[in-house]
Amino acid sequence: MQIIEIGRPLTEKEVLGVKRADRYLNGWGDFAMIGENAFLSLDNMDVSKDAEGACREARTRMESILNQPPDFSVHLMMDGHMLILVGDAGAFGWETTGEKEFHDPKIRLARSLALRGELLEACEKGEVLALVDIA
Repeated sequence: MQIIEIGRPLTEKEVLGVKRADRYLNGWGDFAMIGENAFLSLDNMDVSKDAEGACREARTRMESILNQPPDFSVHLMMDGHMLILVGDAGAFGWETTGEKEFHDPKIRLARSLALRGELLEACEKGEVLALVDIA
C-alpha cells in the first residue's frame, strides 16, 4: 500500500483511518481518503500514475454522492466497528459496537445516520486528504 498525501501531511488519526479503510476494502481497488474516517473507492484507476486525475475523479464522485438518494447499507465489521456504504463511498465509526447494540434498531439507526452525516460532510468539503494505491 502506498499513501499519496495531498496538500499536507496526514495526522496520526488520518493514517489510522487509511489503514482501517484498506482493511475494510480488502483489495477492492485504489481509494481516496476524504475524511479521517471517510473514503471512496477509485477501483478503475491507478492513482500512482495519475494523482491529479484521481483527485478530479474523487471530487466528481463526492458530488454524485451528495445527489444520490439517501440509501446506504450498514455493516458490523469483524473488529466491532460499524461501516456504512453509500455507492462507492463509505465511513466507519471509531467506537466499537457490540452485536447487541448493532441489532438494537434505535442504536443502529442513530449511529448509521451519524456516520452518513460524517460522510456527507466530507463530500461537501470536497477535499481529498490522500490517495491510496493498493498495488
